[in-house]
Amino acid sequence: MKTVFFNTLLSLALFFSIQTNGQTLTPLPANQATQNGTQQRTQGIPEFCGTDSIHDEKMKSDADYKKRHEEMLESIGMAASGQNRLSNGVLQVPVVVHVMHKGEALGTGTNISDNDVKLGLKYLNNYWRSISNTYGDGEGVDMKIEFVLAIQDPNGNMTNGIDRVDLSSDEAYVNNGVNRSGSSGISDTELKAYSVWDPYSYYNVWIVDEIDNTNCYTGTSYIAGYAYYASAHGQSFDGSVVLICTYLQESSSTWAHEMGHALNLPHTFNGDDPDTNTCGDDGIADTPEHIRTSQITPSIYWECDTTVSNNCDLAFNQVINPETGFARNSGTHQDHMFNYMDYSGCSSEFTAGQRVEAINALTAGRGSRKSYFEGAALEPLAAAVIDFDSPKFICLGNETTFTDKSANTPNSFTNNGYDNISFAWTFDNGVDTPITSTDQNPSITFSNSGTYDVTLEITNLQGTSSLTKPNSFIISSSSFLTYCEVTSINSSGNYGTGVTRVSFNNLSNITSTSNVSPVVRDFRCSKNTQINVDSSYDLTVEYDAINEYSQSATVWIDWNNNGTFDSDEKVLDDNVDSRNPGSYSATVSVTPPTDVVTGIPLTMRVISVTRESGNSCGDGLIKRADDYGVLVNATLNTKTVNTSQLKLFPNPVQDELTITLQNNVPLSAYEIYDISGKKVMTSTLNPSNRIQVSGLSKGLYFIKVKAAKSELISRFMKK
Repeated sequence: MKTVFFNTLLSLALFFSIQTNGQTLTPLPANQATQNGTQQRTQGIPEFCGTDSIHDEKMKSDADYKKRHEEMLESIGMAASGQNRLSNGVLQVPVVVHVMHKGEALGTGTNISDNDVKLGLKYLNNYWRSISNTYGDGEGVDMKIEFVLAIQDPNGNMTNGIDRVDLSSDEAYVNNGVNRSGSSGISDTELKAYSVWDPYSYYNVWIVDEIDNTNCYTGTSYIAGYAYYASAHGQSFDGSVVLICTYLQESSSTWAHEMGHALNLPHTFNGDDPDTNTCGDDGIADTPEHIRTSQITPSIYWECDTTVSNNCDLAFNQVINPETGFARNSGTHQDHMFNYMDYSGCSSEFTAGQRVEAINALTAGRGSRKSYFEGAALEPLAAAVIDFDSPKFICLGNETTFTDKSANTPNSFTNNGYDNISFAWTFDNGVDTPITSTDQNPSITFSNSGTYDVTLEITNLQGTSSLTKPNSFIISSSSFLTYCEVTSINSSGNYGTGVTRVSFNNLSNITSTSNVSPVVRDFRCSKNTQINVDSSYDLTVEYDAINEYSQSATVWIDWNNNGTFDSDEKVLDDNVDSRNPGSYSATVSVTPPTDVVTGIPLTMRVISVTRESGNSCGDGLIKRADDYGVLVNATLNTKTVNTSQLKLFPNPVQDELTITLQNNVPLSAYEIYDISGKKVMTSTLNPSNRIQVSGLSKGLYFIKVKAAKSELISRFMKK
């Protein structure tokens, strides 16, 4: 676990400062920041990991724990010299997450939503399974271990693996959190006494707001979490304690680091002493001896391409990934500073030797965690109760992931699968051959535009269930416009300030306070929503502010799609004055204007900036822009027709659509609309009841029919 220290601001640049309007903004040096949006200072800190301190306590006070840990140390050398390739598939560890909240409504404050809990687990698995196109995508190995929320509780009941504990009546916890190294808050023992599931069958995780009265946003230092080695397996204190703010940060590898300790991975610099230049070593052959990266001077914490020699192990020569044959073997600090078990700003990998040791911690004899695989925590009790997530519109040609959210179905948010459980997805636009997948969470690239129905069928030993969501999403061939440039005086670095979450209708995205270059982050094809022209929707922006500097969050939606953000298109404008650090939230109700452009994806821009009002373009201090997609649907104010009154055939149709009305009433007029609500065809008289639609593009359409005194609406598919 990483102990984190910060002053007012952070930067990637060493001893870099900025002069603005007579005030100097001075970020900390690079070795006081991490890649994770969590802020660290390492100079003069005798201990950097909470796991080490609790482990040392147990080694002194618990003889059985000490004996099992010593047996583990003996096993490391044997494990590291064993087979690096795995023959028995992926090990799936059942997890329960205890949300230790302060009495807030579900989904607010410390009582985070079910979806956020699942996201935290997904982020963990991204690191451990080395998932492509995520923060876990490095040169290291897939650990072949993943963590899965339990679907059966200790009493044999169905569960989602989330246990909520209201601690609002515990004044010490509410005010100070968990006491690890300070004198305030409740003890680790008291915390876990509130709720713990059978530690032989479940890996327990407690997420908390504060440790020692601090978290990511308060105080001058904070512990982000801690865990016990496998020596604690089966004990009531076993498990991880993680700050909520760390748990929710996708770019934070803190929990991945802690789970390394839980599966017997020491720090790669184990036993080092930077003050005396004593080298450390974890006993695993494919990691070099070294001094922790965070204590090397001058700092190379963020210099992932450093050429500084690692004098502890100049001759290091190991393949770290036998599947790809990858090896650095540079004799520099690059050989260790990418490893999750070091302290570095470049963490992105585990090695094959670490994989063997972690698997050994789960499958070997005394001191291992093999009892996780002997229980029923991941066994379905009934047929699945199906639900799934998909974007509301998708950019043509972009790969899109669909997420299974079904109850009574284990989910690690990877696609390794589970024994005796199968998944069958169907994506059908009514024109092309349906696309299918047997992955639990498939990633699909669609080659044709249109509106798609989505069906998911799940079969387990208890039965088969299925769910279809008609018109689930739109594949849009429309291109987003290019907008004005946004720049920042300091376009990289983590200053601990800025937007942390955006929610609008069913769009929800957590972002880091780390600034990026270029300054604009384009989420339009991956994070978007559909809204209706005649409805209102809540827009919420959460952001952090720091000492001495005001902070603003501003949102525009380009309703007329003209490539500029006009003054009347500003939908949210919020700010906090100087000397009021902390986390803030602003919510407004948004209704599209009557002249909004419908049926074309629009751009919503979220700006955060320090010490000034937010402008949609131009330069600013610690300025960041996040762009999202919004598709506005026009509505047809007619009720859907009863098929006994109006029939369309053939449907799907190629050229000519025939309409049959009840009692053979002649058609007097019709209007045809595309899926966005845009009128594409019209006629004031058509007594033949036949309509030529050959000129329409492929896709879903609505037809509004007028006959006698009736006005009816139905839909058809053009192929």
